[in-house]
Amino acid sequence: MKVYIGCFGSGLGHASRMLEMAGALSARGAKVEFSSSGEAAELVRGRGYRCNSLPLADVRYSEDGEFLVKETLLDTPAILARSYRQLAGELANIRRFAPDAVLGDSALPTVLAGKILRLPTFTVLNQLNLTSSHSKTNPLSRLLSVGISTGMGRLWKLSDGIFLPDLPPPYTVSEKNLWGSGVAKARYVGFISPAGGTAPDGPAQEFVRDTRTKVFWQVSGPPRTRLPFLRKALELSEGLSDRYVFVVTGGDPAGNTTAIHIPGGWFYGWCEIAGFYFRNCDLVVSRAGHGTVGQTMLAAKPSILVPIPKQPEQEGNADKAARLGVSLVVKQEELTFDVLEQSLARLSDERYRIRASVLGGLAAEYDAKDSMVAELESAATRGRRGPR
Repeated sequence: MKVYIGCFGSGLGHASRMLEMAGALSARGAKVEFSSSGEAAELVRGRGYRCNSLPLADVRYSEDGEFLVKETLLDTPAILARSYRQLAGELANIRRFAPDAVLGDSALPTVLAGKILRLPTFTVLNQLNLTSSHSKTNPLSRLLSVGISTGMGRLWKLSDGIFLPDLPPPYTVSEKNLWGSGVAKARYVGFISPAGGTAPDGPAQEFVRDTRTKVFWQVSGPPRTRLPFLRKALELSEGLSDRYVFVVTGGDPAGNTTAIHIPGGWFYGWCEIAGFYFRNCDLVVSRAGHGTVGQTMLAAKPSILVPIPKQPEQEGNADKAARLGVSLVVKQEELTFDVLEQSLARLSDERYRIRASVLGGLAAEYDAKDSMVAELESAATRGRRGPR
Protein backbone atom coordinates (compact mmCIF):
# COMPACT_ATOMS: atom_id res chain seq x y z
CA MET A 1 0.00 0.00 0.00
CA LYS A 2 1.12 3.54 -0.79
CA VAL A 3 -0.19 6.48 1.26
CA TYR A 4 0.31 10.16 0.47
CA ILE A 5 0.25 12.40 3.58
CA GLY A 6 -0.20 16.17 3.51
CA CYS A 7 0.10 18.20 6.70
CA PHE A 8 -0.47 21.89 7.43
CA GLY A 9 2.89 23.58 7.93
CA SER A 10 2.19 26.18 10.63
CA GLY A 11 3.81 24.90 13.83
CA LEU A 12 5.02 21.33 14.19
CA GLY A 13 2.02 19.59 15.76
CA HIS A 14 0.43 18.44 12.50
CA ALA A 15 3.72 17.11 11.15
CA SER A 16 4.56 15.39 14.45
CA ARG A 17 1.35 13.40 14.61
CA MET A 18 1.56 12.51 10.91
CA LEU A 19 5.09 11.23 11.48
CA GLU A 20 3.57 8.89 14.06
CA MET A 21 1.06 7.74 11.44
CA ALA A 22 3.84 7.28 8.90
CA GLY A 23 5.72 5.09 11.37
CA ALA A 24 2.63 2.94 11.95
CA LEU A 25 2.02 2.62 8.21
CA SER A 26 5.65 1.79 7.48
CA ALA A 27 5.56 -0.92 10.15
CA ARG A 28 2.73 -2.53 8.14
CA GLY A 29 4.79 -2.41 4.94
CA ALA A 30 3.27 0.73 3.44
CA LYS A 31 5.25 3.25 1.42
CA VAL A 32 4.70 6.86 2.51
CA GLU A 33 5.36 10.25 0.94
CA PHE A 34 4.65 13.68 2.50
CA SER A 35 3.94 17.27 1.65
CA SER A 36 4.18 20.27 3.98
CA SER A 37 5.69 23.74 4.35
CA GLY A 38 8.70 25.40 5.95
CA GLU A 39 9.96 24.11 9.27
CA ALA A 40 7.46 21.24 9.29
CA ALA A 41 8.76 19.97 5.94
CA GLU A 42 12.31 20.03 7.29
CA LEU A 43 11.22 18.03 10.35
CA VAL A 44 9.67 15.37 8.11
CA ARG A 45 12.77 15.16 5.92
CA GLY A 46 14.90 14.85 9.03
CA ARG A 47 13.00 11.65 9.84
CA GLY A 48 13.99 10.17 6.49
CA TYR A 49 10.78 10.64 4.50
CA ARG A 50 10.41 12.36 1.15
CA CYS A 51 8.49 15.60 1.67
CA ASN A 52 7.29 17.86 -1.14
CA SER A 53 7.51 21.56 -0.27
CA LEU A 54 4.38 23.68 -0.57
CA PRO A 55 3.96 27.44 -0.03
CA LEU A 56 2.49 28.24 3.38
CA ALA A 57 -1.05 29.63 3.16
CA ASP A 58 -1.83 30.78 6.68
CA VAL A 59 -3.76 33.52 8.41
CA ARG A 60 -1.86 36.49 9.81
CA TYR A 61 -0.57 36.68 13.37
CA SER A 62 1.29 39.37 15.31
CA GLU A 63 4.67 38.77 16.89
CA ASP A 64 3.02 37.48 20.07
CA GLY A 65 0.76 35.10 18.15
CA GLU A 66 -2.42 37.19 18.16
CA PHE A 67 -4.77 36.56 15.24
CA LEU A 68 -4.94 39.71 13.11
CA VAL A 69 -8.36 40.05 11.49
CA LYS A 70 -7.76 43.15 9.37
CA GLU A 71 -4.38 42.00 8.10
CA THR A 72 -5.80 38.56 7.26
CA LEU A 73 -8.64 40.10 5.27
CA LEU A 74 -6.21 42.33 3.38
CA ASP A 75 -4.00 39.32 2.72
CA THR A 76 -6.85 37.13 1.50
CA PRO A 77 -5.97 37.42 -2.22
CA ALA A 78 -2.41 36.30 -1.49
CA ILE A 79 -3.63 33.46 0.75
CA LEU A 80 -5.98 32.26 -1.98
CA ALA A 81 -3.18 32.44 -4.54
CA ARG A 82 -0.90 30.35 -2.34
CA SER A 83 -3.76 27.89 -1.74
CA TYR A 84 -4.23 27.53 -5.49
CA ARG A 85 -0.49 26.89 -5.90
CA GLN A 86 -0.74 24.27 -3.14
CA LEU A 87 -3.61 22.53 -4.94
CA ALA A 88 -1.78 22.55 -8.27
CA GLY A 89 1.34 21.20 -6.59
CA GLU A 90 -0.56 18.44 -4.80
CA LEU A 91 -2.27 17.33 -8.00
CA ALA A 92 1.14 16.90 -9.63
CA ASN A 93 2.70 15.26 -6.55
CA ILE A 94 -0.12 12.76 -6.06
CA ARG A 95 -0.27 11.85 -9.74
CA ARG A 96 3.46 11.11 -9.70
CA PHE A 97 3.37 9.08 -6.47
CA ALA A 98 0.18 7.21 -7.49
CA PRO A 99 -0.91 6.30 -3.94
CA ASP A 100 -3.66 3.92 -2.91
CA ALA A 101 -4.98 6.43 -0.35
CA VAL A 102 -4.52 10.07 0.67
CA LEU A 103 -4.40 11.39 4.25
CA GLY A 104 -4.44 15.10 5.03
CA ASP A 105 -3.86 16.63 8.46
CA SER A 106 -5.66 19.99 8.31
CA ALA A 107 -4.40 20.18 4.71
CA LEU A 108 -7.37 21.11 2.55
CA PRO A 109 -5.46 21.29 -0.81
CA THR A 110 -4.27 17.71 -0.24
CA VAL A 111 -7.83 16.56 0.42
CA LEU A 112 -9.20 18.38 -2.62
CA ALA A 113 -6.45 16.96 -4.85
CA GLY A 114 -7.14 13.45 -3.59
CA LYS A 115 -10.83 13.74 -4.37
CA ILE A 116 -10.24 15.34 -7.79
CA LEU A 117 -8.08 12.32 -8.61
CA ARG A 118 -10.81 10.00 -7.28
CA LEU A 119 -8.68 8.40 -4.59
CA PRO A 120 -9.78 7.26 -1.11
CA THR A 121 -9.14 10.42 0.87
CA PHE A 122 -9.22 10.99 4.64
CA THR A 123 -8.75 13.99 6.91
CA VAL A 124 -7.30 14.42 10.41
CA LEU A 125 -8.79 17.52 11.99
CA ASN A 126 -8.97 19.26 15.35
CA GLN A 127 -9.73 22.85 14.35
CA LEU A 128 -12.17 24.54 12.02
CA ASN A 129 -12.57 28.06 13.40
CA LEU A 130 -10.35 31.07 13.73
CA THR A 131 -12.09 31.96 16.98
CA SER A 132 -12.68 29.48 19.76
CA SER A 133 -15.91 30.64 21.34
CA HIS A 134 -19.48 31.58 20.53
CA SER A 135 -19.08 34.67 22.70
CA LYS A 136 -16.45 36.65 20.81
CA THR A 137 -17.44 40.30 20.91
CA ASN A 138 -15.55 41.44 17.80
CA PRO A 139 -18.24 41.30 15.06
CA LEU A 140 -15.69 41.14 12.24
CA SER A 141 -13.79 38.31 13.91
CA ARG A 142 -17.06 36.49 14.61
CA LEU A 143 -18.29 36.90 11.03
CA LEU A 144 -14.98 35.76 9.54
CA SER A 145 -14.78 32.72 11.80
CA VAL A 146 -18.37 31.60 11.14
CA GLY A 147 -17.99 32.09 7.40
CA ILE A 148 -14.72 30.18 7.18
CA SER A 149 -15.80 27.34 9.48
CA THR A 150 -19.06 26.87 7.56
CA GLY A 151 -17.37 26.96 4.15
CA MET A 152 -14.50 24.72 5.15
CA GLY A 153 -16.89 22.32 6.86
CA ARG A 154 -18.54 21.72 3.49
CA LEU A 155 -15.16 21.12 1.86
CA TRP A 156 -13.97 18.74 4.57
CA LYS A 157 -17.15 16.71 3.93
CA LEU A 158 -15.67 15.75 0.58
CA SER A 159 -13.36 13.41 2.51
CA ASP A 160 -14.31 9.75 2.70
CA GLY A 161 -13.75 9.94 6.44
CA ILE A 162 -12.68 12.48 9.05
CA PHE A 163 -10.61 11.43 12.06
CA LEU A 164 -10.85 13.63 15.14
CA PRO A 165 -7.68 12.91 17.18
CA ASP A 166 -9.36 13.61 20.48
CA LEU A 167 -11.57 12.03 23.12
CA PRO A 168 -15.34 11.98 22.55
CA PRO A 169 -17.64 14.33 24.48
CA PRO A 170 -17.70 15.30 27.26
CA TYR A 171 -13.90 14.99 27.34
CA THR A 172 -13.13 16.58 23.96
CA VAL A 173 -10.20 18.99 24.33
CA SER A 174 -10.80 20.73 21.01
CA GLU A 175 -14.57 21.15 21.40
CA LYS A 176 -14.47 24.96 21.16
CA ASN A 177 -12.38 24.79 18.00
CA LEU A 178 -14.92 22.54 16.28
CA TRP A 179 -18.13 24.35 17.25
CA GLY A 180 -20.60 25.03 14.48
CA SER A 181 -18.79 22.84 11.97
CA GLY A 182 -21.62 20.45 11.13
CA VAL A 183 -19.01 18.08 9.75
CA ALA A 184 -20.34 14.66 8.85
CA LYS A 185 -18.30 11.48 8.40
CA ALA A 186 -16.31 12.35 11.54
CA ARG A 187 -15.40 10.06 14.41
CA TYR A 188 -13.26 10.41 17.50
CA VAL A 189 -10.22 8.13 17.46
CA GLY A 190 -8.37 9.31 20.58
CA PHE A 191 -5.04 11.09 20.82
CA ILE A 192 -2.28 9.96 18.49
CA SER A 193 0.20 8.56 20.98
CA PRO A 194 3.96 8.73 20.33
CA ALA A 195 5.87 5.54 19.74
CA GLY A 196 8.73 4.56 22.04
CA GLY A 197 11.70 6.82 21.38
CA THR A 198 15.42 6.81 21.88
CA ALA A 199 16.81 5.36 25.10
CA PRO A 200 17.24 7.95 27.87
CA ASP A 201 20.57 9.79 27.98
CA GLY A 202 22.62 10.61 31.08
CA PRO A 203 20.67 13.77 32.01
CA ALA A 204 17.39 11.87 31.67
CA GLN A 205 18.62 9.22 34.08
CA GLU A 206 19.75 11.90 36.53
CA PHE A 207 16.32 13.52 36.21
CA VAL A 208 14.61 10.29 37.24
CA ARG A 209 16.89 9.81 40.24
CA ASP A 210 16.46 13.39 41.48
CA THR A 211 14.40 13.60 44.68
CA ARG A 212 12.94 17.03 43.90
CA THR A 213 9.60 17.45 42.14
CA LYS A 214 10.24 16.86 38.45
CA VAL A 215 8.94 19.38 35.90
CA PHE A 216 9.05 19.02 32.12
CA TRP A 217 8.78 22.43 30.42
CA GLN A 218 8.05 22.07 26.71
CA VAL A 219 8.28 25.12 24.47
CA SER A 220 6.51 24.74 21.13
CA GLY A 221 4.66 26.65 18.42
CA PRO A 222 5.58 28.78 15.39
CA PRO A 223 9.16 30.14 15.61
CA ARG A 224 8.25 33.73 16.42
CA THR A 225 6.16 32.67 19.43
CA ARG A 226 8.76 30.44 21.07
CA LEU A 227 11.44 32.87 22.30
CA PRO A 228 9.34 34.80 24.88
CA PHE A 229 8.17 31.54 26.46
CA LEU A 230 11.65 30.05 26.41
CA ARG A 231 13.11 33.11 28.16
CA LYS A 232 10.58 32.71 30.94
CA ALA A 233 11.35 29.01 31.23
CA LEU A 234 15.08 29.56 31.68
CA GLU A 235 14.65 32.49 34.06
CA LEU A 236 11.94 31.04 36.30
CA SER A 237 13.31 27.50 36.51
CA GLU A 238 16.52 28.82 38.04
CA GLY A 239 14.65 30.58 40.83
CA LEU A 240 12.80 27.42 41.88
CA SER A 241 15.67 24.96 41.70
CA ASP A 242 15.71 24.42 45.47
CA ARG A 243 12.42 22.46 45.26
CA TYR A 244 12.05 21.51 41.61
CA VAL A 245 14.26 20.05 38.90
CA PHE A 246 13.37 21.20 35.38
CA VAL A 247 13.99 19.86 31.92
CA VAL A 248 13.34 22.58 29.34
CA THR A 249 13.08 21.93 25.60
CA GLY A 250 13.23 24.87 23.20
CA GLY A 251 11.06 23.32 20.49
CA ASP A 252 13.51 24.12 17.67
CA PRO A 253 13.91 21.12 15.30
CA ALA A 254 17.28 22.56 14.23
CA GLY A 255 18.40 22.89 17.86
CA ASN A 256 20.99 20.86 19.73
CA THR A 257 19.66 17.44 20.75
CA THR A 258 22.28 17.05 23.47
CA ALA A 259 21.23 18.32 26.89
CA ILE A 260 23.22 21.08 28.53
CA HIS A 261 23.17 21.85 32.24
CA ILE A 262 21.35 25.00 33.32
CA PRO A 263 20.87 26.35 36.87
CA GLY A 264 17.36 24.87 37.07
CA GLY A 265 18.19 21.48 35.56
CA TRP A 266 18.74 20.64 31.88
CA PHE A 267 18.03 22.24 28.50
CA TYR A 268 17.56 20.72 25.02
CA GLY A 269 17.25 22.83 21.90
CA TRP A 270 15.25 19.92 20.47
CA CYS A 271 14.34 16.97 22.67
CA GLU A 272 14.18 13.64 20.89
CA ILE A 273 13.10 11.84 24.06
CA ALA A 274 10.22 14.11 25.02
CA GLY A 275 8.00 11.06 25.47
CA PHE A 276 10.36 9.79 28.18
CA TYR A 277 10.12 13.07 30.07
CA PHE A 278 6.32 13.18 29.78
CA ARG A 279 6.16 9.72 31.33
CA ASN A 280 8.71 10.35 34.09
CA CYS A 281 8.00 13.90 35.22
CA ASP A 282 5.58 14.90 37.96
CA LEU A 283 4.24 18.07 36.31
CA VAL A 284 4.26 19.67 32.85
CA VAL A 285 4.50 23.33 31.83
CA SER A 286 3.73 23.93 28.16
CA ARG A 287 1.84 25.78 25.48
CA ALA A 288 -1.69 24.60 24.79
CA GLY A 289 -1.30 23.11 21.33
CA HIS A 290 -3.62 20.17 20.78
CA GLY A 291 -0.83 17.62 20.41
CA THR A 292 0.94 18.74 23.57
CA VAL A 293 -2.26 18.72 25.64
CA GLY A 294 -3.08 15.26 24.32
CA GLN A 295 0.37 13.88 25.07
CA THR A 296 0.20 15.32 28.59
CA MET A 297 -3.17 13.66 29.17
CA LEU A 298 -1.93 10.33 27.81
CA ALA A 299 0.96 10.54 30.28
CA ALA A 300 -1.58 11.27 33.07
CA LYS A 301 0.26 14.42 34.24
CA PRO A 302 -1.22 17.64 35.65
CA SER A 303 -0.08 20.70 33.73
CA ILE A 304 0.27 24.45 33.64
CA LEU A 305 -0.84 25.64 30.20
CA VAL A 306 0.37 28.98 28.82
CA PRO A 307 -1.45 29.58 25.50
CA ILE A 308 0.17 31.66 22.80
CA PRO A 309 -1.30 35.13 23.51
CA LYS A 310 -4.69 35.63 21.86
CA GLN A 311 -4.30 32.45 19.83
CA PRO A 312 -7.88 31.12 19.81
CA GLU A 313 -7.18 27.43 19.25
CA GLN A 314 -4.81 27.23 22.21
CA GLU A 315 -7.09 29.32 24.40
CA GLY A 316 -9.92 26.88 23.67
CA ASN A 317 -7.77 23.83 24.41
CA ALA A 318 -6.46 25.32 27.65
CA ASP A 319 -9.92 26.32 28.86
CA LYS A 320 -11.25 22.79 28.34
CA ALA A 321 -8.25 21.13 30.02
CA ALA A 322 -8.81 23.39 33.03
CA ARG A 323 -12.51 22.48 33.14
CA LEU A 324 -11.57 18.81 32.99
CA GLY A 325 -9.62 19.40 36.19
CA VAL A 326 -6.14 18.47 34.97
CA SER A 327 -4.63 21.87 34.18
CA LEU A 328 -4.17 25.41 35.37
CA VAL A 329 -4.15 28.19 32.76
CA VAL A 330 -1.73 31.10 33.07
CA LYS A 331 -1.46 33.98 30.61
CA GLN A 332 2.03 34.54 29.29
CA GLU A 333 2.16 38.13 30.54
CA GLU A 334 1.12 36.95 34.02
CA LEU A 335 3.69 34.15 34.26
CA THR A 336 5.91 35.49 37.06
CA PHE A 337 8.00 33.74 39.68
CA ASP A 338 5.23 33.99 42.28
CA VAL A 339 2.51 32.79 39.90
CA LEU A 340 4.59 29.83 38.76
CA GLU A 341 5.49 28.90 42.33
CA GLN A 342 1.85 29.04 43.45
CA SER A 343 0.63 27.13 40.38
CA LEU A 344 3.15 24.33 40.81
CA ALA A 345 2.16 24.04 44.45
CA ARG A 346 -1.53 23.85 43.54
CA LEU A 347 -0.90 21.13 40.96
CA SER A 348 0.77 19.02 43.62
CA ASP A 349 -2.64 18.60 45.22
CA GLU A 350 -3.84 15.00 45.12
CA ARG A 351 -7.03 15.98 43.30
CA TYR A 352 -5.12 16.98 40.17
CA ARG A 353 -3.11 13.77 40.17
CA ILE A 354 -6.25 11.64 40.59
CA ARG A 355 -8.10 13.45 37.81
CA ALA A 356 -5.08 13.21 35.49
CA SER A 357 -4.84 9.49 36.21
CA VAL A 358 -8.52 8.96 35.39
CA LEU A 359 -8.31 10.85 32.09
CA GLY A 360 -5.04 9.14 31.24
CA GLY A 361 -6.71 5.78 31.67
CA LEU A 362 -9.59 6.84 29.44
CA ALA A 363 -7.21 8.13 26.75
CA ALA A 364 -5.21 4.89 26.86
CA GLU A 365 -8.29 2.91 25.82
CA TYR A 366 -7.98 4.33 22.28
CA ASP A 367 -5.47 3.29 19.64
CA ALA A 368 -5.81 6.05 17.09
CA LYS A 369 -2.98 4.88 14.86
CA ASP A 370 -4.24 1.32 14.62
CA SER A 371 -7.81 2.30 13.79
CA MET A 372 -6.73 4.88 11.22
CA VAL A 373 -4.29 2.49 9.54
CA ALA A 374 -7.00 -0.17 9.41
CA GLU A 375 -9.41 2.21 7.70
CA LEU A 376 -6.79 3.32 5.17
CA GLU A 377 -5.98 -0.31 4.37
CA SER A 378 -9.65 -1.15 3.99
CA ALA A 379 -10.24 1.78 1.63
CA ALA A 380 -7.20 0.85 -0.46
CA THR A 381 -8.36 -2.75 -0.68
CA ARG A 382 -11.77 -1.71 -1.96
CA GLY A 383 -9.97 -0.61 -5.10
CA ARG A 384 -11.16 2.93 -5.64
CA ARG A 385 -10.23 4.33 -9.04
CA GLY A 386 -6.76 5.87 -9.16
CA PRO A 387 -5.50 9.10 -10.81
CA ARG A 388 -5.51 9.54 -14.53
